[in-house]
Amino acid sequence: MRRLGVCLAVLLASAGAHAAPSRRGMREQTIQAANRAVGERRLADARELWRALWEAEQAPEAACNIGQLSSRMGELVTAREYLAICVRLDPREAHRIELARVEARLGRLIVRADPGVTVRVDGQELEPGARETWVRAGDHLVEIERAGRRASAPVLVPAGERRQVTLELPPERPASPPERPARAAHRPPPPPAPGPTWPIYVGLVGAAAAAVAGGTALAIAEDRRVTAFRRARQLSPTNGCIAPRPGCDEVTETAEEHFTLRTVAIGAFIGAAVLGAGTGVYWYVRPDGASVAVARRW
Repeated sequence: MRRLGVCLAVLLASAGAHAAPSRRGMREQTIQAANRAVGERRLADARELWRALWEAEQAPEAACNIGQLSSRMGELVTAREYLAICVRLDPREAHRIELARVEARLGRLIVRADPGVTVRVDGQELEPGARETWVRAGDHLVEIERAGRRASAPVLVPAGERRQVTLELPPERPASPPERPARAAHRPPPPPAPGPTWPIYVGLVGAAAAAVAGGTALAIAEDRRVTAFRRARQLSPTNGCIAPRPGCDEVTETAEEHFTLRTVAIGAFIGAAVLGAGTGVYWYVRPDGASVAVARRW
């Protein structure tokens, strides 16, 4: 039916090149076809015929009929648009009443935003500079956009009322600084090679042997001291071989052995202590990678 309306509009526009009666006949045929469509409840077809007549001659009658038919079809925004044209061209009371009835079922939406932004209501872009529009009663989504930045907000517009929504674009993002080149990962130096363990065992065995030798020498020295003391008391009960007597030479030799063995024992104990201390120091400072292993576990 839309094609039929376009064809009628072309015919009506070209009728000026022929006789005036022919043009009036074409107009009357279009109106009759529209009225028949209304009688048959083909409202969309009737509106297309009146729209073709409107595009051909901008007649107030066509605008009024388009508005009334759109109202009956429930397309209130379109009905209000054409009824407003109808009232402007033919300000009769009946047309004003019809326009008021349609506007009472609609709402008015006012959008406050920065100049230069694109405004959309329910996906429909408004004309540049337009900040107020008629919308159906109910929920709507208002969007603004400029240079890739967007902002949106839902709004409820009741019938017969006006609602205002204010939108601001988000601030522009500052240019990100250039990325720094990744630094090479710092690798820790390789752990030192573990020291040999044989000095520990040698030191422990040596310290033990020196301690045993010292203990043995000390025991023998004590035995020699007791033997010399008893022999001296036997040979000289009064002075203990302080004055030379026969047999005291043996006591003197035993006493010297005692002092010698005691000196050996003391040396052995000192050697055992030195070996033990040296072994402990070596075990403590010997590199074994323990600290590196702990760092890796962390």
